[in-house]
Amino acid sequence: MAELKKHYKLFVVSNCQSGYIEAFIKAHKLEAYFDDTQCWGDNMVPKGENNKFIMERNQIHNAVYVGDTAGDEESARVAGIPFVFAAYGFGEAVAPDYTIEQFSDLPALMQSIS
Repeated sequence: MAELKKHYKLFVVSNCQSGYIEAFIKAHKLEAYFDDTQCWGDNMVPKGENNKFIMERNQIHNAVYVGDTAGDEESARVAGIPFVFAAYGFGEAVAPDYTIEQFSDLPALMQSIS
């Protein structure tokens, strides 16, 4: 996370209830890494629309979505951004733009595509 944060703004978008992202970030002491968060519980809007919302709110024009489910992939498509499939997660993807086998692969991938 520290390596990514040196070069990129980082966000969390989730379909969770309100307060969950903030509790997760606090419990894992990740406050220094994330610039903004958005979840379904805050506005009852699907993840793809929340991807677009957080990009607009933070004036982000070049983004990727990292996730581990087909729903994450679909949310990236709705937002018109590339999807990075975290193959080490619990879900599957249909046609990801990129795949990482472990989280530590992400900084090198980001350097190669940015």
